Amino acid sequence: MRVAEWIQLVFVALLALASWLLPLGTARKLRATLLALVAIAAIMVARFSARWISPLGSSVLRDWLPAALLLVPYWQIGQFFTAPDSPMETRLAAFDRRFFRTLGIQPARVSIGAGFATYLQLAYVLVYPMIPFGLAALYITGLRRNVDYYWLVVLPATYLCFAITPFVRALPPRLLPGYETFHLPATWIGALNRGILDRASIQAITFPSGHVASAMAAALVLLRLEPAVGAIFLWIALSIAAATIVGGYHYAADVLLATAIALLVFAGTLCIR
Repeated sequence: MRVAEWIQLVFVALLALASWLLPLGTARKLRATLLALVAIAAIMVARFSARWISPLGSSVLRDWLPAALLLVPYWQIGQFFTAPDSPMETRLAAFDRRFFRTLGIQPARVSIGAGFATYLQLAYVLVYPMIPFGLAALYITGLRRNVDYYWLVVLPATYLCFAITPFVRALPPRLLPGYETFHLPATWIGALNRGILDRASIQAITFPSGHVASAMAAALVLLRLEPAVGAIFLWIALSIAAATIVGGYHYAADVLLATAIALLVFAGTLCIR
């Protein structure tokens, strides 16, 4: 078993078990369990796929399967979200006010131009293909041998964020009444982002931001392995972090803590190559 397979197998199983230990509705427990079973079945099929396909095909399948299963725990986490925690939302919003005040920024008085708004919204769209792009970059640069290391950083950074989420139940700041948001002009990319979130998200934030953590973790790995490529990915990751805050998709605290988690996980693997 590869390290990525163990990480995903154990994490989805623990979330399924937790769903039965907590006072959730039966339907929620069953969904969390079914998602875990789908992920475990996919991992086991890939694990023994060399019996049906070529060894190379099996190896490539196992390289890419973690990307396909990355969000299974996210949908499992959604089963734990029954209602927002208003006091927690208040605390997160208060932290943001202090954070922006420290930077000398008043979001309600900041108007973002159409060009920069389009750039930020495009950056946020890139969060979805960012992880597969990072994996593809390893293939293109001849660094495929480092796929296990890539997942060793990306998966724990992302899943640590997911694991904290059930204890910090909050709606995105853009949906919070009274939250001072930046003024962003309407763009078609912004509409695309909202459409994706309306249809595929759990309708709550992950605290810290799993998107920011995964993007930053991928960028740090590539920066270490192939600095020129990594610098591009780091710029994209920083743009995603900025877009996440400015667009009101996450609180500033989400983004700051997610970045810290990615850095800590990456630092913990520096002895590995």
